[in-house]
Amino acid sequence: MEYFLTVEAGLRTNPSKRKGPTEKYMRAFLYYHLPVIVYGAAILMVSSVPHLKSPELRILAADKVAHFLEYALFALLAYRSFSNLARKTKRNLTLLLSFGLLTVFALFDELLQSYTPGRFPDTMDYLFDLLGGTLVLLYLHWRQLRATVPPDR
Repeated sequence: MEYFLTVEAGLRTNPSKRKGPTEKYMRAFLYYHLPVIVYGAAILMVSSVPHLKSPELRILAADKVAHFLEYALFALLAYRSFSNLARKTKRNLTLLLSFGLLTVFALFDELLQSYTPGRFPDTMDYLFDLLGGTLVLLYLHWRQLRATVPPDR
């Protein structure tokens, strides 16, 4: 294999293992941003199924728990995506963008159900969507703040 001296680092590297900017951005897109897009599309696909019935579970308010968990995962993926948009994405901006996407997406999801036969929007579903997502976003934001602040000694 032929090796060469790179200008930027001054190190010997193998040209076949060097990643160009396009490949680097594509890998970041596939790893950080595509999961939230695919998961969001899956949520909308399930919301557009006509006459979908909730599974019969013996848990009180299983539907609300499902909404809570569904949007908790969506918020986790959104936060992860927004925090990796740029090298130095501000923590507060990440939180704000994630919460904005969560709010608009959950509202759109409920409104989509009003156009689906046999389905209807429910304000309580929307509130549990926001509750699940918001708690995850606040936890992630708190964890990130805590990791950057040095402990008192």
